Amino acid sequence: MNRLNRYIITVIFSISSLLFCCTLSAQQDLMMSQQLFSRINVNPAGTGNNDKFDLFVLGRFQWVGVDNGPKTGLLNFSGYSEKLKSSLGLSVFHDHLGIGHSTTNAQIVYSYHLDLSEKYILSMGISGGVNFGYFNPSNNTMRDEVEYGMETYVQDKTTEITPDINLGFELTSKIWMVGISCTHLLNDSSTTFKSGRHFYLYGRALLPISSHFDIAPALSYMHKGKINNIEVNAMLFYNKFIWGGVTWKPDLSNPAKMSLLAITAGFEWNKYRIGYTYNMNLGRCNNLPSNTHDILLSMQF
Repeated sequence: MNRLNRYIITVIFSISSLLFCCTLSAQQDLMMSQQLFSRINVNPAGTGNNDKFDLFVLGRFQWVGVDNGPKTGLLNFSGYSEKLKSSLGLSVFHDHLGIGHSTTNAQIVYSYHLDLSEKYILSMGISGGVNFGYFNPSNNTMRDEVEYGMETYVQDKTTEITPDINLGFELTSKIWMVGISCTHLLNDSSTTFKSGRHFYLYGRALLPISSHFDIAPALSYMHKGKINNIEVNAMLFYNKFIWGGVTWKPDLSNPAKMSLLAITAGFEWNKYRIGYTYNMNLGRCNNLPSNTHDILLSMQF
């Protein structure tokens, strides 16, 4: 490894350490079980894993059967240029949070890929865009009419547009990858319409266990203020065609009270990938509705 590469890695780890020492604060990004297939919305460095264009769509339908249950949609699109050692992409995230309340985040993503050696590649990414928050009080029906006159009751439609920036790094080899990132860098704290800073640290491997089967263990960590969530995941691939796996998502601040178990299955055929995840609640919050579904569709071309 030459002096320039050592210097770059030193700078990266210095920035990473500084990021994780920042103070954060409550609303948080969703950690979705099939996120590692396409992750540029949480780490702009997670692009260019192959020389194809990649289109990725993920939808979450939470608490199906409950009126106005949360719904989330994610679209990631990216492409890689070997000549420029760079990737360019677009990420759009829409979150319908409840009656008349939604947020939409759209960002242009760029990453540069540095060949550290024949075995390792370091990706450095940044993304920038806008966050659009929307609330329409006319969609709500108050049970207590006294609330209409309260100072805290919003009388008119409210929108808020703010700039947003994400930053991240990812180190990959042929069988594993590790990444670190910070999202919503400009936001010191959360509001009704935008999330505060989130920090992510994750790793994943793809290990052959026979001529037909590969196993992919993964571990993700998200920190925001007093919130510390992890995802412990294992996926089994058959002929790189069919996969299935489980994910455990405890809240480290109180895992006995709140944790989730997700069961995932899917398949890849030619240039298409389809996946499904069922999420269920565990712990003392298991009386909440468990019928939450994630659906993944992606294509490479």
